[in-house]
Amino acid sequence: MSPAPRQRPLETVAVASLRSPMGKIWILATERGVREIRLGSAEAPSRREARARGEKHVRRPRWTDPAKRALEGYLAGRRAPFTLPLDLARGTPFMRRVWEATRRVGHGSVASYAAIAARAGSPRAVRAVGNALGANPIPIVIPCHRVIYSDRSLGGFSSGLAWKRFLLELERGQLELTLKPKKRLGLFR
Repeated sequence: MSPAPRQRPLETVAVASLRSPMGKIWILATERGVREIRLGSAEAPSRREARARGEKHVRRPRWTDPAKRALEGYLAGRRAPFTLPLDLARGTPFMRRVWEATRRVGHGSVASYAAIAARAGSPRAVRAVGNALGANPIPIVIPCHRVIYSDRSLGGFSSGLAWKRFLLELERGQLELTLKPKKRLGLFR
């Protein structure tokens, strides 16, 4: 009889939350950085989910407080960039390129999916960019809400269009869908 296989130790993931005008925001972080942000109607992290993912959820403010303070400042209208360390180990190399390109879209600006595809080095992968942004685990910090269709319509958002509209209005004031073109590459102001 062979010995039972050894189980991998559970990964420690810190969990915290904060309130926003749109509902609760959940922050999940590892010692490497922020791993996930869940907006509003997203489910609270559960023990069952943690076990299924090989995680142990704990309170560890030193891992979650920097993200919590940054998000509170953002929701209060401060424009400071998110310079938080991120734990993006679960994304593919292509996804990480898309997310990094999206991080460069500035506060109050928007870019098209095509522009993000070009910035990520895959100009013909517009649909794949949409899929990568739909899988973005860290909305707001990786500002996928700033990515819109080339015709300047909103496009989609994993947390729903109400959240996308809220975040864009927070950054831009009243949301105007007739955006002024800025440079080339599908950037709009």
